[in-house]
Amino acid sequence: MADYQCVFKRVEKKHCLGATERRAVEAAAREGGPMAVDAYGRTRITSLYVDTPDRAMIARSVEKPLYKEKLRLRAYGEAAGVALMTAFGAGPARREPDGVEMVRHEIGGGEPVRREAGGAPLSDGEVEARAASALAAAGLSAAPTVFFGIKKKFKGIVYKRRLALTLPAALAFVSGLPYEQAWARWPVADGSEEGGLAPGARQIARELTAAMDRWLPLVPSMGIACDREAWAYAAADAFEGCDGAGGRGGIKAAGSFDLAPRSAFDAARRPVFDPGLRLTFDDGLVYLDCHQPKAPWLPIIASDEAILEIKSAGPYPPWLVTMLSTHRIYPASFTKYGSAYQLAHCGHNGKKWTKVGRVSSRASLE
Repeated sequence: MADYQCVFKRVEKKHCLGATERRAVEAAAREGGPMAVDAYGRTRITSLYVDTPDRAMIARSVEKPLYKEKLRLRAYGEAAGVALMTAFGAGPARREPDGVEMVRHEIGGGEPVRREAGGAPLSDGEVEARAASALAAAGLSAAPTVFFGIKKKFKGIVYKRRLALTLPAALAFVSGLPYEQAWARWPVADGSEEGGLAPGARQIARELTAAMDRWLPLVPSMGIACDREAWAYAAADAFEGCDGAGGRGGIKAAGSFDLAPRSAFDAARRPVFDPGLRLTFDDGLVYLDCHQPKAPWLPIIASDEAILEIKSAGPYPPWLVTMLSTHRIYPASFTKYGSAYQLAHCGHNGKKWTKVGRVSSRASLE
C-alpha cells in the first residue's frame, strides 16, 4: 500500500466556524500559504471509538487529566465507513440523505465485537462472516483498509500511533488475536510483509495491545462521522521570503527542516514554521451511540458550522496568526468523542444540543 504516516507528535487546536468565518480562513490559507485542499479532496471519515461498557476512558478524559488516551478505528470513504460500523456490530451504518436511518445489520447475532480478560478472539469463521456481511452492506468487493490507533495527550501535546489493517485483521486484533497472527492471516493486499511486521509496526502493535488490556473489557462505544477537507502547503517554496526559511537555513524541502543556521545572526532571528502544517475542516459532524440498539445518527454541531483543526509541530506562520486575530477566531476546548459522550448523556432537548454543541459560544465540551 502507499506510504502513510503512522506516528504523530504535534499541537492540535480546534475552532468552531460559521460559514463566513470558514470562507475567511480558506481565503487566508489560499493567499497566505499558499495552501490548497490536499489530493484526497472532500472525504467522508468514520471513526469508531472503543471503550469500556461504562465508558470509563472518555469519562476520565472529559475531566481534563494531565494524561489521557483514546482508542479508535477509522475508515476513509462512505463505503469503508459502512463496512467498519457493520463489521463491528456498532449500529446503523450510515445516515441517508433524507434522514431515514438504515436498520442495524444483523451479523453474528448482531452482537458487538468484544475484547475481555481471558476471552477468546473471534474465530477465523466469525471474522470471515462479519467481513462478508460488512462488504455486502457497503457494496464492496474487497475488504477496505482501516486504521486502528491510540491518541494520547500529555501537557497539551498530542501523540498518535496507528496501524493500517484490513478490516478482517482489525476485527481479529481488536477481539484478542495477536497482531502478528492477524496480519499474517489477513495482510493488506498491496503491503509488504516486511512493512506490516517491521519493528516500528510491531512496537505500535504492542502499545495498542497494552492500551486495550488496560481498559478491559472493551466494546464499540461511539461512532463519529464527518466530511473533511484537509489543507496543506501547495509546495516547498511556500516558505520562500520568510526570514531564515527557504534558502537561508530554513526549509530544505517539503517536510524537511534544515536545522543548521548559516550564522549566529540567522539562528537568533529566523522563525521555524512547520512545513507539515495542516488545516482540516470537518462539517456534517454526527455521532451514533453504539450502546443504544435503535439510536439514530445525531448532530454534534449545527448544519452550517464546521470544526477547524490546526495541526502543527511548530509556531504558526504570521499569515495564520494575523487571520485568527483579525477575525477573532479563538480555540475551543472540544473533542468529537467527548462532545458526543456529553450529548448522549444530557440528551437533545429542543435546541439544547445547539447550545451545547456550538463551541463558538466558547462552551467547554472536553
